[in-house]
Amino acid sequence: MLFLANSSFSQYGSPESVTYDSTGKRYIISNMSTNSLLQRNQDGTVTTFVTGTSSPHGLAVYNGNVYVACGGTVRGYRLSDATLILNVNLGASFLNGMDVDANGILYVSDFSAKKIYKVNTNTQTFWVYVANTVSTPNGVCVDAPRNRVLFCNWGSNAPVKAINLADSSVTTVATTSYSNCDGIKMDRNNNVYISTWGSSGVIKYDVNFTGAPTLVITGLSSPADIFVNKKSDTLASPNTGSNTVTFHFLNNPTGVETGSATVKDFQLYQNFPNPFNPSTSISFNLAKQGFVNLSVYNINGRLVKELLDEKMNEGMHSINFNASDLASGIYTYRLQAEGVSVSRNMVLVK
Repeated sequence: MLFLANSSFSQYGSPESVTYDSTGKRYIISNMSTNSLLQRNQDGTVTTFVTGTSSPHGLAVYNGNVYVACGGTVRGYRLSDATLILNVNLGASFLNGMDVDANGILYVSDFSAKKIYKVNTNTQTFWVYVANTVSTPNGVCVDAPRNRVLFCNWGSNAPVKAINLADSSVTTVATTSYSNCDGIKMDRNNNVYISTWGSSGVIKYDVNFTGAPTLVITGLSSPADIFVNKKSDTLASPNTGSNTVTFHFLNNPTGVETGSATVKDFQLYQNFPNPFNPSTSISFNLAKQGFVNLSVYNINGRLVKELLDEKMNEGMHSINFNASDLASGIYTYRLQAEGVSVSRNMVLVK
């Protein structure tokens, strides 16, 4: 179901929020102790990206720029060269969570004043979108298919609320038993994940909030504004209590596979053993003869090894994968045949 990557690093100081730059293939982290934005590259190296971001909290990437909530101000930096391209003082009390829609509109929570702001990154204008959330808003997530913005809240029995984008009305979509919810994001299958300090972990809801939540990640330390990388199916958690950022594979099926990783003409099985070091076996079953590609990708979606690229007979096949030259972490193996693909994930622990 879910694997925990042993991928925490000591270069952080009170990390608050995480986002992903798909072009630069790096994670951006707001680092409170140094008032800076850090960048974690594909090899795990952490360096400074931007300095002078006073009290950096929520992050969002849009159109080649990264935006950050800094106290009462929203700033934007060009990802290519860290140039400041937006600096808008909202007059807010304590800007915290942030997300962005497909048109470049930022939705930002004001933790202290219990407001939600909208910032147009194209015109550099802003306005109060929700004047009183009643509860204390924290993490924010745009749910475009359902024409709403979700936000989680601080405090005991913290509710999850939704803003209707048609009329800006606010409704409670879930009343939780969890306390101090910080971050909220959705995965590629529209499940909703919420970090909670009270339970030192992350809970998961279905998109309609009809079922009971499940605590799917535990053992975190004051998990803050989480991020879900939909391409690699990975949740990144900044842990302010332990000064780490950890990465957790969600093990969700892609759009062309079912939960058993099966399509019409082939089936891909979970590797064994898993976790592994340094070798594991990957098995698949073909219903008919055909051209097959089996490849392995790292947490950033970069190809690290091609295991098969040839015509294969029908029936069961097993391929050995030796990762002695790779670092510990989460990897995805993808089987492609007849124009479709299925993926599964595995954990290398050295």
